[in-house]
Amino acid sequence: MPSAVAKGQYWQARSKRWLEAQHFVVEPLQLSGWIKTATGLRPIKRDAFASDLLAVSRRRTWFVQVRGGDSWRSQLASARAAFAKYPLGAGESQVILGWEPRAREPEVIIVATGPADAQHVTIVPPRRKPKALPLFANRAG
Repeated sequence: MPSAVAKGQYWQARSKRWLEAQHFVVEPLQLSGWIKTATGLRPIKRDAFASDLLAVSRRRTWFVQVRGGDSWRSQLASARAAFAKYPLGAGESQVILGWEPRAREPEVIIVATGPADAQHVTIVPPRRKPKALPLFANRAG
């Protein structure tokens, strides 16, 4: 069974190939380094601007977070919250690429478009299927 790191690298490489096919120039935005601790060196990885990839074309710039697998939709709220911390310039967008297993193309979710200040409002699409309320939710107290 592949590790979580291997799965993430797979979805990121697949997203990079897909974006390049859409005529973007793509570069990773992960910062890597080592921290010295009492027990030795420890590797760390951080995403710059809460993004995995930076995709630039002639007309637009995308800050991309890549999500994949069966449960990628459960991580959308945390991705939106991380994106909201950063301002956007004109022509820039924050995008989530979600990959279903065995899908040929990702689902593209545009979270925000610029210009926008930090702590901006993110775009939350309506649910596809209404969420069922528990039985006790309709009782008047």
